[in-house]
Amino acid sequence: MGADVVNQRDYFNWSLNSLSREFGLARETIGKRLADANVEPSGKKRGYPVYSVKEAAVAILIPQVGGEPASMTDPSKMAPSDRRHHYAAENDRIKFEKELGQLVSIDDSREQMAEIVKITDSFLETLPDKFEALFPEAGSEFHTAVDEAIYQARNALADKISGEE
Repeated sequence: MGADVVNQRDYFNWSLNSLSREFGLARETIGKRLADANVEPSGKKRGYPVYSVKEAAVAILIPQVGGEPASMTDPSKMAPSDRRHHYAAENDRIKFEKELGQLVSIDDSREQMAEIVKITDSFLETLPDKFEALFPEAGSEFHTAVDEAIYQARNALADKISGEE
């Protein structure tokens, strides 16, 4: 019985060479992915570390199916050369999105927002006079209510712009 337990345990604990052969990846790649996923050896066999096949498979396959270890997505955890490549790729992506018109600079955004606010404020400023011209028979209560509604709308707009919601 004891031999069966040892053999079964050995069956589920593989060396880097075995993992490399079975997954068709370089031994160095296997080692890096295990290290990136913080997979610790489950023991030793003939003096070499062996890894739980279950833990190793997850660490090895995650980058291939879309998920990535933190060291591959978090620039602060990347090696300097990987970080340089990451930021170069990000700069290229940003440049491309700008060219497509999907991304605008913060200064352009502020200019556009200021123009929208200016037009809206100008409209709100003249609205009471337009109401008075259209409805001269309306009482002062109506005009006061319109003035109050416009005042609240302008304040809400100012609060939203300044971030005071």
